[in-house]
Amino acid sequence: MKKVWLGMAALALMAASCSGNKSDDIVTPEVPKTPDWRVAGIIGVHLDDKGEASNIIDSTVFAYNPDKTFSFRETFQGETMDFYFKYTVGYDKNNIVNLTRKFGLTGTPKVITETHLLNNQIVRYFEPGYANTRYDSLVYENNKIVKVVFKHEDIRAHKIWEYTWQGDNVVEERAYMTNQGTLAMELVSIYKHTYSNVPNIFKSMTGLHLLREYIPNVQQLSANMVNTTTITDATGKLQYQFAHSRSMNDKNLPATDTVRQQTFGSFPGASSSVSHYKYIDLNK
Repeated sequence: MKKVWLGMAALALMAASCSGNKSDDIVTPEVPKTPDWRVAGIIGVHLDDKGEASNIIDSTVFAYNPDKTFSFRETFQGETMDFYFKYTVGYDKNNIVNLTRKFGLTGTPKVITETHLLNNQIVRYFEPGYANTRYDSLVYENNKIVKVVFKHEDIRAHKIWEYTWQGDNVVEERAYMTNQGTLAMELVSIYKHTYSNVPNIFKSMTGLHLLREYIPNVQQLSANMVNTTTITDATGKLQYQFAHSRSMNDKNLPATDTVRQQTFGSFPGASSSVSHYKYIDLNK
């Protein structure tokens, strides 16, 4: 009887061993990841009056961190491509804490913007050393920026920008400046935007909206790509108009974006440029 039990135990062990081997041989197919396309580069070409490419070409490269947050933008500009600058976003636990700029390939990176945060939202950004005397304050409603107030130690330099959102897109911006005589805030410009159905390929570049090149770049946070932008003065007189036309690639992403700018008023004119986009899949 003892031999029978020993034989049965041996068979059970062999069966378990075989079963384990079969389980080890099973390969679970890997589920393909959904592509996460981001802009990797832009080649910008200025067009002449006949719509033909000129010698002025701008080249821009974008990079992202391993956690997919935006890292930096570097640009070569001009006919000889010798004008170079790079902007890098700094983080602390996924919160943007500064913006660094580097001029020239041999230049030294310099922090140009620092931030104050409240509840993980940027509520103030400023040049280093000017946190309380020269800064931009951000006002939010429903987690969207609706106002930027620029304060300066010289009250004559104060400015305000107000933003109207329609859904997830900024459809109007109003710019106010200080009247140099009365020191009162006066409306000076109105920006109006229309949008396409194309998702905004620049929205993920959070941090660059802190880069104020004349005006805050809040419109970059919109959900869709702009179709047209009109700029008027406070009375509604048209000053500038920008119109976009795009071609799409096989991934249904913008391949090219042609922008025509028209200037009105005392010195009317028009100019055009075309941007060629390249992409990277962050899920590869």
